[in-house]
Amino acid sequence: MTQLETEGLAEHFKNAVEKATQRLHVSISGETEFYVVDLLLRYSDVKALATRRFASETGAFAELLLKSQKEPSDRRALILKYIGDTTLFLTGYFPDSFQRSLVDIDYYAGLGRTSYQNLLDLLAARVVKWRREEVFDELSEKFLQLMDVLAEVAASDGPQHAVDLLRIYERWIRTRSRRDESLLRQNGIFPVQASPPHVFH
Repeated sequence: MTQLETEGLAEHFKNAVEKATQRLHVSISGETEFYVVDLLLRYSDVKALATRRFASETGAFAELLLKSQKEPSDRRALILKYIGDTTLFLTGYFPDSFQRSLVDIDYYAGLGRTSYQNLLDLLAARVVKWRREEVFDELSEKFLQLMDVLAEVAASDGPQHAVDLLRIYERWIRTRSRRDESLLRQNGIFPVQASPPHVFH
């Protein structure tokens, strides 16, 4: 993704999030809004989105959450952030994808909220020295509202837009079709060869 593409997409998401929060009467701080826009930008490049296969495996996030308790604090914080960010993105931007899942969307939303809350506990105890305590507090407290905000962003180009993009992406994963890659790029999603983040190693 070029710098120009990144800046254009960032502005698009910023405007979309602002409109969605206003339309849904969801009040969040400027720092949390920035975090949500950054989350959308990060996942649009598909490096993180490619790991959505973990969401389709029953208990994968729950198992990761459980295993994180045995990790050093800094590493555990990264895992908790990953779970929170990924579940927020998937449940908000692609809620219909959970219709094919054995586990209800509420289950993943609960895992996301719990992950952000556990991360907040680490920050509050000064075990991990990040500077986003208020942001993660708001992400945890307003997780369901932010799911609606992301769903509104996804639907801003039409109610079927996000669902169609998900289907195209899933097909691209299987076939590496150049046409599907072109369609994804036209919609601000840049497919890449991706592997799970280091927290899974």
